Amino acid sequence: MDSHAVIASLPVTGADRTVFIDAANAAFERIIERMEPANEELTRSYWDAESYIDNEITASMLPISLDYAAYLVDVFLMPHVAQLTGAADNEAAKSRT
Repeated sequence: MDSHAVIASLPVTGADRTVFIDAANAAFERIIERMEPANEELTRSYWDAESYIDNEITASMLPISLDYAAYLVDVFLMPHVAQLTGAADNEAAKSRT
């Protein structure tokens, strides 16, 4: 992003929100490709970029630069996707029994 702009209030709206959602979706795709989850379609069904953005940046972080917020969205996505994958695996296992 390379911006000096700051997020001073929540929820993130407008163009900033669109940029974060697009970045989260791109990172999700990159992570899914690397992880190759056993239940990829189910994992994808759990993914909600808007909810992720709404919950990743919290009031306690404000004010926060757009660049740093974008960095955090990307960094914390890997464990989030791992949780989604685990939930998908658990659901798939339950449906097989």
